[in-house]
Amino acid sequence: MSAVTGLNRLRRYGHRAGRESEDHKPRDRQFLEITANAAMWPDPAAFNPVLRETEPIKALLVNAHPDDESESAAVVYRITHESGGIVDQVVVTNGEGGHRYAALAEAYYRLPLTNATDRRRLLGGIRREEVMRASRILGIRHTWFLDQTDTGVASTAASALEVWDITRVKQELRTLLGFGKYNLVVILLPAPETHGHHQSVAALTLETIAELEAEERPAVLGVRAATSEAGDSLAFSELNGFPLTRTTSAKPVWGFDRRTPLACHPSLDYSVVVNWVIAEHKSQGFFQMEGGRRTHEHFWLFEAGGEAGAARFQDFIQTMESNSVPRASVGTAA
Repeated sequence: MSAVTGLNRLRRYGHRAGRESEDHKPRDRQFLEITANAAMWPDPAAFNPVLRETEPIKALLVNAHPDDESESAAVVYRITHESGGIVDQVVVTNGEGGHRYAALAEAYYRLPLTNATDRRRLLGGIRREEVMRASRILGIRHTWFLDQTDTGVASTAASALEVWDITRVKQELRTLLGFGKYNLVVILLPAPETHGHHQSVAALTLETIAELEAEERPAVLGVRAATSEAGDSLAFSELNGFPLTRTTSAKPVWGFDRRTPLACHPSLDYSVVVNWVIAEHKSQGFFQMEGGRRTHEHFWLFEAGGEAGAARFQDFIQTMESNSVPRASVGTAA
């Protein structure tokens, strides 16, 4: 694929992603509003104009559902608002299978999100709007939706891999990685007890990155948010059956405390931002219970990034640590 062809594909897809339905054409109002709002967002460099010796962070989040961005919300905010970096996002599904706890949001949205025959269509549209509002808070520059089927709660990767267009997902990721030149990719840690879709997205993302030229591979981090009490017991080495999910160490290589004071005011911390993000996902009633519960974001480095990825991880750490955040911590390989 030529560079021009690939870029045009991305532009066409972004345009299509803004339509509310295929029944009413053209329906690009939402997309135009999103791009108009994005044009008014401050340049990330405005939050931290100090010139750095290292390359600015350019990160891509690859998530299965709207609301997955909350797992790394504090670090994303730090990248975009305090480190002069850029964060983009891919959301593989629209989250239309998440109607189980949507009852509370029916009054807010005035839509039958739990029992209507077309609840999947209604909820998918709502959740796309929710993630765009959350992205506005986090300073995420671009969000791409891949419109794969949300099969609902799943315990293994198989449920998604059997119904998703795997070829298309990997091709879209490959195209974005090629044009974006990201030095960091963040996925949710594919631990066996997590949602099967998170496992699927991690496996597909790591497969795509492993197919890149060795020197082009970004650092790939798996994130998991946890309570302060659970942090010491967390460990992950590899998802059974998916060797590319192997990490460089069983323990996280880096962590960030959401209770760290924000640069704008010492009395405020990153948990405020995380709670803002959670509050935007009103259709996910049970998720709203997460506010203030998980205080730490833990990160594992995947071997799939190779030597180039490991070097870019060190650059990432240097950039994040240069702001002298007292509660960020670098771990050691176990």
